[in-house]
Amino acid sequence: MNKKTIITTLLALVAMAGQAQKIKMNEPSFSDYLPLLNAKGYMAYSFDTKKFKGVEVEPVVMEYVKGEEPKEVLNFNVIMSLDKKLVIGFRPSDNDSTANYLFHFSENRGFGGRLNLKPIFAPENPEDRWFIYESRPFELVGSFEKGKLIPLVLYGSYWYDSAAGGCRFCGDSEIKPDLSSDIVKYIPHYYVLGIKIK
Repeated sequence: MNKKTIITTLLALVAMAGQAQKIKMNEPSFSDYLPLLNAKGYMAYSFDTKKFKGVEVEPVVMEYVKGEEPKEVLNFNVIMSLDKKLVIGFRPSDNDSTANYLFHFSENRGFGGRLNLKPIFAPENPEDRWFIYESRPFELVGSFEKGKLIPLVLYGSYWYDSAAGGCRFCGDSEIKPDLSSDIVKYIPHYYVLGIKIK
């Protein structure tokens, strides 16, 4: 091989290596917006209900406050038929002491409401209060009993951890249906959203 061929080959390899490291911009997809929406308080949980299509259910929202009996917070009875999927979602409200939720059963059937939130604070600084909530899905079990709550999503408050010197909501990524998950012991206030099969 002559010197000219070697130099040409080396230049071609350098050019190829430079192109391989180039970053190019993609057209953003809808999934690229999900982290932004989640950071602003928009969350959605989608459940495949094809096998239950046509089954009538009653949506349920239960409130749990540490040291108190749980209570149902829906002030009305509504019966809905399941379709191919059920979406339960959350969106921010116009103030920091409430959050909005939505049960979406099909394109034109669903309803929503407000959840009243409770503040958390550092014991050494009780005048500084924050409303910080997050959600977790429940583990889904194989069989469901008629008339018994099927918990689908937990929406709960952060808690103040004096050992860490801050607020947190860390632990289980899915909640056990019997609320025995470790994280539940620490959450001072939460809601369970689910359905009962009629």
